[in-house]
Amino acid sequence: MRVVIGACGSYMDDGYGCPGEWKCLTAAAQKDGEFANYDGEVKVVGFLTCNCPGRAFVSNLAMIKKNTDFDAVHLSSCMVGAKPGCPYHDMDELVKMIEEKCGVKCIKGTHNYG
Repeated sequence: MRVVIGACGSYMDDGYGCPGEWKCLTAAAQKDGEFANYDGEVKVVGFLTCNCPGRAFVSNLAMIKKNTDFDAVHLSSCMVGAKPGCPYHDMDELVKMIEEKCGVKCIKGTHNYG
């Protein structure tokens, strides 16, 4: 399974308990959290941050898809579980937009590490 991880750049940059991509990449490598249901190896082929106000996020994912084959997009746990939530994206709508634009499954979450 080839995946791209999308994360909240503001959440990561401001240090709200997220050590950057470490938790997401570890979960993918160890098939933990939302990666546990995949058969075979999980290969992360891209890691993209969404930066406020996030206008280019979906189109950037589509550009990755044109240049790199992948099977799914995972929105990071910090992106979908941040409190307060993102003021620019409704996560359910974002999932729909990604699936329509990229033609792949989009999963909310990466890990359960807290």
